[in-house]
Amino acid sequence: MTLPIDMEILQKREEIPVKLAELSYTNPEKSLELLRKWGEKRTPITPLHEEIRKALK
Repeated sequence: MTLPIDMEILQKREEIPVKLAELSYTNPEKSLELLRKWGEKRTPITPLHEEIRKALK
């Protein structure tokens, strides 16, 4: 059975809140900026996930 949603996108969407919480301890300003992007749906999931990952490095 094939789901109508890409499993990779679903996994990234699931990881975003966890990664934002992790980022909030080291860079609260960036975390808030990215949280707003996510909440306002200004950035698609994949680019947002990548931006969060880069901020965590």
